[in-house]
This record gives sequence, structure tokens and C-alpha cells, in this order.
Amino acid sequence: MAILSFNNASDAATHDDVRINSSAVRFVEASRPEQKGQTTIHLVGQGEVGIPVVEPVEEVIAAIGGLAAATRHYLAGAPGGSASTVYVAVANISYLRPTKQAKAAFWHIYFTDGYELRVLDPLPPGM
Repeated sequence: MAILSFNNASDAATHDDVRINSSAVRFVEASRPEQKGQTTIHLVGQGEVGIPVVEPVEEVIAAIGGLAAATRHYLAGAPGGSASTVYVAVANISYLRPTKQAKAAFWHIYFTDGYELRVLDPLPPGM
């Protein structure tokens, strides 16, 4: 378990004011334009709320390590018309369930805390 420091994107008090347990990460994604920060880190037990940080997504995923890149599936279509990549912490997945009958086949990923994320088929290697 590594404790990592990042710069909080919402009212940062100090240079490295967010410290996360790398083994508690669910997934990481680039922040949407209307959100603060460049990257959002989603942690086990945090519900829908992610932690926005100022570091670019490439820097965050390199610091955390062990994440698998997958394309996120949106039921109503991707925001802004483009798909987004999520970087999933495979160690925190409880189970996966396919939905192959949909026009665009996708998978439900259930994390150890019950949170669900949908990603497009095929699954990335290692998942």
C-alpha cells in the first residue's frame, strides 16, 4: 500500500494537499471540461464523488500503477459525443458481467464496495 500525494483541484490549500491510498483506487479518468482539475480519482467507498486533482491523467495513472485501460460505456451516449477512457484498478473488482445483447456490447464491472461501472466490449488484457 502506497500513500500518494496529489494537488487537489478544488480550493487547494497546499502544494500536495490530497493523499490517497493507492490500493483504494476504483478507477481514474480524465476530468470533463466542466469539472475542476485535469483528472478525477474514484476511490472505494466514495460513492459517485471522485477527487479532482490538477495533475494530468497520464501522471496519475503512472503514479498509481496496475491500472487497465477500458472504454467507458454510457447508456445515453458519451458526454460531448466522444467515448472516454477509464483506468480500472483490477485488484478492486469484485466481479464482471457481460451484456452482449446490446447494440454495443458492454460489461458491468462491480467493485468490492458494490459500485458499478460499464465498459465497452472487449475487455482489456488482464481483466
